[in-house]
Amino acid sequence: MIHYLRLGSIPPKHHVTHYQDGKLLMEQCMTRAGFDATYSILYFRTPPTDECKVSTMELPGFCPIEPIAEQPLHRRHIRTQDFKHEGDFLTGRRTILMNDDVRISMCKPNQPAKDWFSNADGDECWFAYDGGGVAETIYGPLPFKKHDYVIIPKATPYRLHPEGGKGTFLVFESSSYIDVPKQFRNESGQVTMDAPFCHRDFRVPTELLKFDEAAHGKGPYPLIVKFGNRLSVHEYEHFPWDVVGWDGCSYPVAFNIHDYQPRTAAIHLPPTAHITFAGRGFIICSFVPRKVDYYESADHKAIPCPYGHASVDCDEILYYVEGNFTSRKGIERESVSLHPMGVPHGPHPGTYEKSVGADRTNELAVMCDTFKPLLMTSVATSVEDKDYNFTWVKRQNEAIETSK
Repeated sequence: MIHYLRLGSIPPKHHVTHYQDGKLLMEQCMTRAGFDATYSILYFRTPPTDECKVSTMELPGFCPIEPIAEQPLHRRHIRTQDFKHEGDFLTGRRTILMNDDVRISMCKPNQPAKDWFSNADGDECWFAYDGGGVAETIYGPLPFKKHDYVIIPKATPYRLHPEGGKGTFLVFESSSYIDVPKQFRNESGQVTMDAPFCHRDFRVPTELLKFDEAAHGKGPYPLIVKFGNRLSVHEYEHFPWDVVGWDGCSYPVAFNIHDYQPRTAAIHLPPTAHITFAGRGFIICSFVPRKVDYYESADHKAIPCPYGHASVDCDEILYYVEGNFTSRKGIERESVSLHPMGVPHGPHPGTYEKSVGADRTNELAVMCDTFKPLLMTSVATSVEDKDYNFTWVKRQNEAIETSK
């Protein structure tokens, strides 16, 4: 996903014999786009095909889930801070927004991770809001820290263990890939020198997963698989993630939002200047503390606050993490705003003029732009600030009253 990596014991060539203690190991290719894109090859002591039972299951609020039938077109505010901590990294997931390209969920677990999970619908990107932990994956454990993005490739068996058993996560679930944008790669696949990050910023598994009966229990071992908005449970007689080595370019990675190198210009840049990852039909952006626009002449100054704009081709959501949000009032940490295509949006009254002359912003937020409308779920409507769409009028009236 970022660069070529190898761990453990592998043979000198693909598709040749590889033994351990006299036993022929099973080679498994994890390929993308058929056989035309990135791939990794793993070597198993026990073939990962010895499932002994298959059943179905449902997790209300996560899968299966459908959007609400009626969604009038207007700006929205989803108060995810009102969600309670419950479940683990899987059973605690709550899908709030969805379209054909991406699903956006909140997960606030307060229980230890139990079953392993594999998303066969697409890649996942977890943003750790308030703490670290470990993503336990078939490729090895991947420690993560507060404000990390953790990308889990499609169909990767994993469990996520928040530090202390409790955490808050924003989760993007793609129907395809989540990767470094193509414009930040050169012809050899190397991250370019003008990209907002470098290879060194990405952390990867550094050791293999080791079976531990105390941590992993005794068989059968269930793996919950998501595909086509349905969950199936596959049970294995033997521990199915006993890998002796692997190599390739598809594996989980962690990247901290504070390692993002923001762009600054004389006048305000569009939100795409903050792009961090891309999927099919959507992008993920990082807003980090930075110097702001500095244009100044005898008669004019740059306006650092985002200008009003009409989102005629994309929906925009913003997840507020920390700091002062220059364009919004009444928004708190863990708020999610949705500004849909088709109607204009912009800064709250008073914030636009107030930003003139500022030289820095300390906001920390995660944004997602989609090119298909995002539809809300009943989970989202249960914590929606129903009055948000009218706060521009209220703020304008407050400004008028204050000026009298």
